[in-house]
Amino acid sequence: MDSPRVVYEDDGLQIATWSRVFINRWRTVATVERLTILGKHQHALIDAMGDRRIAVLTTLEDKSGLMPNAPARKEAEALARSTREAVILQAQVLEGDGFVAASIRALLTGVMLAIRAPFPNKVFKTVDEALPWVEEQLRKAKYADEAAGVVAAVRSVSGRR
Repeated sequence: MDSPRVVYEDDGLQIATWSRVFINRWRTVATVERLTILGKHQHALIDAMGDRRIAVLTTLEDKSGLMPNAPARKEAEALARSTREAVILQAQVLEGDGFVAASIRALLTGVMLAIRAPFPNKVFKTVDEALPWVEEQLRKAKYADEAAGVVAAVRSVSGRR
């Protein structure tokens, strides 16, 4: 399989793709502009897959955990609706220690339960904690090739600046 490809990067957001895995790392609070860019790349990956199925790994760096404004939240909700049927799994990583980070992880977990996503989803503290789960979910979904390489692929782009 090919190496991961960084398809977009600025000071606040990095987007990479590898096979059917969509990797996005937020370094700042989400904005409508960046969510629009994210949506464009996410839809392009969906369109590139014969079965239109993708896995999503989102990482929120500690300083990005602030709540986006109302227009950005609406854009994020619209993107989630438009990709809902294409997502195989969603892992969300909220980095950071302490009460605030733990509270936001708990909130994200509650939101994911409330929306009753039709795919496995889970919130993690670190990318390293998320990767075995992502690998397992890809295997369960019968994407063995992606499962075999996802850890190395994600680690090769994680933290890249």
